[in-house]
Amino acid sequence: MTLIIRPMREDDAPNVVAMVHGLARDTGSDVVPKLTPESLIAARDLIDVTIAEDDGGILGACLTLLTYSTWRDAKGLYVVDLFIDGKARNRGIGLKLLREAGRRGRTKGARFIKLEVYHTNEGAARFYERLGFVRNDKDRLFVLEENRVTALLSAE
Repeated sequence: MTLIIRPMREDDAPNVVAMVHGLARDTGSDVVPKLTPESLIAARDLIDVTIAEDDGGILGACLTLLTYSTWRDAKGLYVVDLFIDGKARNRGIGLKLLREAGRRGRTKGARFIKLEVYHTNEGAARFYERLGFVRNDKDRLFVLEENRVTALLSAE
């Protein structure tokens, strides 16, 4: 079967959404993704999705968006999600997706790539470290969820 790496089409959205939900289940996340095919399509001005497929269908996807680092004075690529269907793992598909997403980001000026790995996903951490990503334990991730954003914005 021939592997094809390409941009997402609108009709791919349900499969990508199912994979995002699967990733949350696989990592044991306590967060249930709210992503829907409609919301993914609506966010295409913000998020770029690269698909891996063969004759059997979609095998994986890499969702990215542009970011900016004042410390680097550079645009960067933020990997939101990278996932491969369980039956297609260990075939180099993740690397191919990441490379193509990186190339697409580079055409938009991205000079670095940043991502997060869920703490239970040691396989992903090892994958990124093998590629040269450096774990940064100096930064801490903080999240303000929607209800708290509303409270923050309405406070005087």
